[in-house]
Amino acid sequence: MGVFNRMRALTGVAVLGCVTAPITLGQQPTFDAASVKVVKLASHPVFGNKGGPGTSDPGRIHLCCVGMFSLLMRAYGVEIDQIIGPSWIMDNMGPNLYQVDAMMPADTTKAQFQLMMRNLLAERFHLEVHYEKRNFPGYELVVAKGGPKLKESKPDPNFADPDKPPAPKRNADGTFALPPGPQMLTTLGGGLIIVRAQEKPLGDLVKVMGRMIAQSLGENINDFASPKPRVLDRTGLAGTYDFTLTFSCEGCQFGETNRGNTNGASGPPPTPTDSPSGVPDIFVAIQKELGLKLVKTKDVPVDIIVVDRVDKIPTAN
Repeated sequence: MGVFNRMRALTGVAVLGCVTAPITLGQQPTFDAASVKVVKLASHPVFGNKGGPGTSDPGRIHLCCVGMFSLLMRAYGVEIDQIIGPSWIMDNMGPNLYQVDAMMPADTTKAQFQLMMRNLLAERFHLEVHYEKRNFPGYELVVAKGGPKLKESKPDPNFADPDKPPAPKRNADGTFALPPGPQMLTTLGGGLIIVRAQEKPLGDLVKVMGRMIAQSLGENINDFASPKPRVLDRTGLAGTYDFTLTFSCEGCQFGETNRGNTNGASGPPPTPTDSPSGVPDIFVAIQKELGLKLVKTKDVPVDIIVVDRVDKIPTAN
């Protein structure tokens, strides 16, 4: 069953509203200039994204090589499990990859950029969507008894550009050392997830914590039909912090993901217990290591983007 049908078949998910909202050209800001093309992997393109609002190059953006779901995430500010559509839009390994280069005023805001992306997708891919509300499993992140154990960041005064950190170096144990500037590096493997953060607000951790909860519980995070928990920050902690969080993860594969300058089950969470290896799950680890606590709460209503139409091949530049 495809992603579209599987998502529609979800049980226990409430559809709270549905408003048809096709994108209409001329009603939103547009890029000054834009190029969109299908990537040919045989030509060995250089993967990577750069530029845009909030970076050192705010007047342009370069995306290569991204799937349709990635473009939709950027355009609508959603996570991957908030997108419903044909199964091919979730492909990020096959023929449906794109390169986008665009120019915009240097003072473009993130909200304006998202509208430009929506307009571009409507023009070049004939994108049409509508919106729904669905309930996702919810947790609240609160300060545990005894108070937080987070270390306030002390930024390097000699480091000026968070968009251009020096190349990371490896520690003696083979892991990457964090370069100067705001960084969050997640290492997976050997049944563990290790999150190392530097000069990062808790909000950056909260954004990906639902995915981490699912991983710690042994769920298949690549099953996009299963909504991942949403975590609400109730700590009241507004600083930037340096911290390490290590917890058990059933079936994790080796690899590292840089989340520096940046994805559940209903009912009560399982009883926190240490894993057979002695490494706790995320519920215990976050309390022991960060002085915080995850508390199950009522389901969280989340906006869903339902793709009614989108072409695989963009119109010519």
